[in-house]
This record gives sequence, C-alpha cells and structure tokens, in this order.
Amino acid sequence: MRTVKWLKNELSKFPDEAVCFAYEGEVSGIVIEDPRGPKFPQGIIYCSERHDHQRESDLLQVTP
Repeated sequence: MRTVKWLKNELSKFPDEAVCFAYEGEVSGIVIEDPRGPKFPQGIIYCSERHDHQRESDLLQVTP
C-alpha cells in the first residue's frame, strides 16, 4: 500500500490533462493515459495491497 502523500507526489509528475483509471490485471495500480486515447503511450502508478512499494511509476511520454 501507498500513502496519500506519496500518491499526490506521483500524480504531480503527470500532465494535468492526462486521464486515469484504476486497473488490476497484468499490473495493479492507476493507469495514466494521454487524453487522446489508449492508442497513445500509457503510464502506470503501481499501487496495490501487495508489497510493491519499491516499484517506480512508469511516466507517461506524451507525444505531440
């Protein structure tokens, strides 16, 4: 699990116009997408009940 303080900090690394949703499957966490849709690169903030506290977020690479 993560703290709210940590989550706020991670969210600040993504563009304000990005969209997000919770996901549990291949990964567990918050998926961050380009507002133009899922065909563009995604980012992930790893967040689950498991001990994933050492996993770094994958930042979204917004392309023009």
